[in-house]
Amino acid sequence: MRNPPQPLPENLWGEQWRFASLRSSDLVESIANRTIPIVEMPEALYPINLGIASTVQIPGVVIDGGRRSMQLARWLKANQPVSLDAIAGAPDGLILNAGEVDRWIVATFEDPEVRSAAQLFEQRKKESDRLHFLLVEPDDSGMTYTGFWLLRSPGLK
Repeated sequence: MRNPPQPLPENLWGEQWRFASLRSSDLVESIANRTIPIVEMPEALYPINLGIASTVQIPGVVIDGGRRSMQLARWLKANQPVSLDAIAGAPDGLILNAGEVDRWIVATFEDPEVRSAAQLFEQRKKESDRLHFLLVEPDDSGMTYTGFWLLRSPGLK
């Protein structure tokens, strides 16, 4: 049984976050060809090893951590991310499941556009056999990444 979600510690909040996706065929190569200080990408979760078609969009969440980028990435590594869930509510939320029982509130939102993006994120998780990613970067330039986690929600296919 997982614990109720707790707010992410304030000292770790990034500057902004967004939903994103990468084509299955590009996922491993685009990360493997970069120098990223913290990478958790088990081979068992490579899309090809899960039988995911190369055209499937793998959903993810990108956090622009700013100056706290490395601090956030180290905290995430220590807490062992398992999966992310976009949940409907009042407000809607993005929940990080970590370790055996911990749950963290990454963000809450009420914006209709973000809600639509959250629904697309969850739909793509279904299409990708629950595979998704979490990327932490210092800013949205796309030049450097701080941490990357390839995640898969528990559950039956």
